Amino acid sequence: MATSAGSSREDAPGPDPYLSKICYPVERYLLGYPVRNKERLISAIISNALLNEPVGFEQLSAIHVDKSLETIGDFILDFVIIDNFATKDRYTAQQIDDFRQWYGNNENLQYFAKNCLHLQNYILWGPDERKQQKWDQPTTVILADRFEMLVAVIYLEKGIDAVKEFLLKHHFFEGIDRRKAS
Repeated sequence: MATSAGSSREDAPGPDPYLSKICYPVERYLLGYPVRNKERLISAIISNALLNEPVGFEQLSAIHVDKSLETIGDFILDFVIIDNFATKDRYTAQQIDDFRQWYGNNENLQYFAKNCLHLQNYILWGPDERKQQKWDQPTTVILADRFEMLVAVIYLEKGIDAVKEFLLKHHFFEGIDRRKAS
């Protein structure tokens, strides 16, 4: 089908190979599929410190961390947690809320992101952050925030069922339950 400018859809440029290369590890090893919006995924995995580096990352400088992804991911995660328990057994509203608070707690999300997903290996850190292993500092929940952003990317790309599949594939509930047991 030709456009008014005389070019065909086949002539439309594909995704930027540089962005595709950056997204590949997350797509391949965490998600299991390529995302359409590479900039959104990069926004979820790039550190502000890396964007502030003076040289070497010019192609990434146009991508800004979209903190709304964290909010979206937080709400989606709450919904999936509630849905998981509301549809399984007979729980009271209070018990379901307790589950939501437990599984959605930033310290638990940090634990899951670090120890089960190994999300720190996929984040594009600034050199000092990587050297200091910022994700290991006792008061940080940076991986929890990035995990919520990743959940938002999944939701915006493929919907709520894809989020549920992702959490199931990576044993989200079991991973956090292991933390409770230890």
